[in-house]
Amino acid sequence: MAKVSSGLTLSTDYFMRNFYSNNRGVIKQSDRKDYSKIELSYEDSRALSRAAKQLRRNKYEVESKTDDSDLDDTTRSSIEAFIKTYNNIMDSSKTSDNHDSKHYMRQLKTLSSKYADEFEDLGITLESDGKLSVNDDLLKAADTSKAKKLFSEDCEFTKKVMVIARKLNGAIGNDITSQINSKGLHINIAL
Repeated sequence: MAKVSSGLTLSTDYFMRNFYSNNRGVIKQSDRKDYSKIELSYEDSRALSRAAKQLRRNKYEVESKTDDSDLDDTTRSSIEAFIKTYNNIMDSSKTSDNHDSKHYMRQLKTLSSKYADEFEDLGITLESDGKLSVNDDLLKAADTSKAKKLFSEDCEFTKKVMVIARKLNGAIGNDITSQINSKGLHINIAL
């Protein structure tokens, strides 16, 4: 759960709903089976861009000098939602036949590999399949300055994730348009 200054408590689900604001039907794993891989990839790539943008906007500050430097609940919840969204795109795009989509997925994996040590500092592990896994206890105790180093507005990682996710979304959108035009397919995405 995340707390904001007004005392309102938010959950990781709050961030997921915002990341997937155009199509909340793809958030739950049980509902994702109702969509094709290309539909999921489209929604996941758009959500990943929003997730990276959210991480860049977070305030990575210790609340007072007497507080320890552990991550606050809001930041932790947004990181957890980012990880879920990141893993969704890894799942939905892994079987893509689109050359451009494959290229952007390789870029995303390469970028994440470059930051594997920084992920580890936060209790996040880059798995061999390209997904991220999180140790909740380690993330909860992670140092705010380490999260800031990886995710803040001034950092390369989130900026590049946003760029790659947008390019991936564009490539998937072009693929969808091509399929609709050539095969008369029905695609269930919220534009």
